[in-house]
Amino acid sequence: MINEEKRAQVETSMKGDRTARPALGSLTESELRMLRAEIETMLPSASLSAMDLPGELMAQFQKVKDLQDLVLFDEETPVNQKAQLAGQVVSTMQQLIKMQTDFYTSERFRSIENMLIAYVKKMPLDLATAFIAEYEQMDDRNG
Repeated sequence: MINEEKRAQVETSMKGDRTARPALGSLTESELRMLRAEIETMLPSASLSAMDLPGELMAQFQKVKDLQDLVLFDEETPVNQKAQLAGQVVSTMQQLIKMQTDFYTSERFRSIENMLIAYVKKMPLDLATAFIAEYEQMDDRNG
């Protein structure tokens, strides 16, 4: 897993010895993620509203992918566990795709709403007032 020599260099670096700072550059992405996970376990919990859900999901995907890469060619790992890992990778990718699609859709609606507001501002007052009244009634029926 983590190279203990590199870990010692990182720990020295964290204690203030700036000469060991390049040790982080010699770690693999997988080792850096494991180190980040160790650090995060030592930090206090953040509130849900402060949580970076896309970042967390991406980190989870990377962890599962790293684990899959690790056991894919391991002959001692049972086939059903390899299949479960593959399923988890697919599931996490689906969640990422859904999140990206939802974000795109919400951004698209926001752009359409901003354009609609710009056009409503150009309308005659009586027409704009009638439109807004009907729009609010539609919102009340759907909400």
